[in-house]
Amino acid sequence: MTLRKRLVGLTACCMFLAMLAIQGVSGAAASTTEECKIPAVGEKFTSKHFLDANCENANTEGEYHTTTVSESAWLIRTNTGIVKIDWEVFASPAEINCATYSGNKFVTSYEKEGVRGFVGEGTMILSGCKVIKPLGCFISEPIKTVPLLETSEDLGEVMRTSYVAKEGGYLATVKVEGCALAGEYSLKGTLRSQSANIHTEEFSATSGSEVKLGEWPVRFTFGFHDATEASGKTVVRELP
Repeated sequence: MTLRKRLVGLTACCMFLAMLAIQGVSGAAASTTEECKIPAVGEKFTSKHFLDANCENANTEGEYHTTTVSESAWLIRTNTGIVKIDWEVFASPAEINCATYSGNKFVTSYEKEGVRGFVGEGTMILSGCKVIKPLGCFISEPIKTVPLLETSEDLGEVMRTSYVAKEGGYLATVKVEGCALAGEYSLKGTLRSQSANIHTEEFSATSGSEVKLGEWPVRFTFGFHDATEASGKTVVRELP
């Protein structure tokens, strides 16, 4: 890891913890970003024993454990299926499908006064996007966000991650061409994903996103994984 990456990570984490101290935190978050592995000698592990390298098969004879992902670790994003974007524009439904969700980010786990969680920063990229309706429209360029701040949110029974623009304002710009909808539209608001299982998060109608594309509501629907950049291994989210 470069010194620059480490300093960026530490700065974001310190800013977030300062915000927690000012605003206060309700509930006891138990959202972390962990890696399943055989711990090195002296390395602190955060779970029971597992037989498999994905930490899904618990067994007291297993050598695998989850360990907190190293400070300011860089992660890569991968989708588990087609990215669906549903958009109500001019009172007419529009639909966009994207083949690939990518990008990278760092995360830093923290524990403060019994509260556990993570904070991070990174970008998202949607590529291979096709406009399903209305007919004749197309998107020729990948949809890439500005730098986003990511924060774990504990709701008691579920864990969410929120995504907001680091500098405020819009999250991304979507350029539509070839039809009556042609133009550039700003994606604004707060995106939220919700944990589906220990490896997968999902954007959906119930994950809590509050976003608009232009002046109209938009919904993202797809599942995704984060994996460590160093090993390509899917990380584990500890659910509340």
